[in-house]
This record gives sequence, C-alpha cells and structure tokens, in this order.
Amino acid sequence: MALPSHTIAFDESSGALSVGERRVVLTGTERKLVALLLERLGEPISHQEIRDRVWGEGWDGGDEALRVAVNRLRKKIELNQRKPEVLVSVRGIGYRLLGTRSA
Repeated sequence: MALPSHTIAFDESSGALSVGERRVVLTGTERKLVALLLERLGEPISHQEIRDRVWGEGWDGGDEALRVAVNRLRKKIELNQRKPEVLVSVRGIGYRLLGTRSA
C-alpha cells in the first residue's frame, strides 16, 4: 500500500499552512511544530526533540502540551483525526509529517 501524498505549503512568517485543499492559519506553537516537521519531512522526530525545539531545552512540561498541540493541529489539517494521514504518530518514537512540499 502506497503512502498518501498530500501537497504541503507553509509560510512560516504568516503562519499559513495548506495541506491539499485545506488552508489554515496556525498559532505560534503550531508554526514551530510544523516548521520542525517540515525540516525532516517524512522522517520520525522524537518526542524529546520536538519538546526541546518547540518549547525550549529544559522545559519540563511533559508530553501533555505536545499531545494537545498535535491534536489541535490534526483538527485543522486532517480529514479524519482518528486515522491521520498527514501528521502521524510513530509508536515509541514521536511524530512525522507525510506529504510533498509545495514549491
């Protein structure tokens, strides 16, 4: 089975994100999260690295803020949040963003 391919366009300065035909404006935290995931599109990124890069090293807020940020982002970009195809969990590791970056 082939992985779904969604076209992803992101303007970090405005926070505008397009995934296929869905266009949304992101919060500051969501912008940081998407920017990080797009740096390594398709690759899994660990929970720890995401926390360090999005909230800063030494942040001790645990995984709850990360789960909340991911769930809010999924509400904006996924057609079916229960079966995500764009922002997917990688069991025991973290998350990865799937798609093709738009020019």
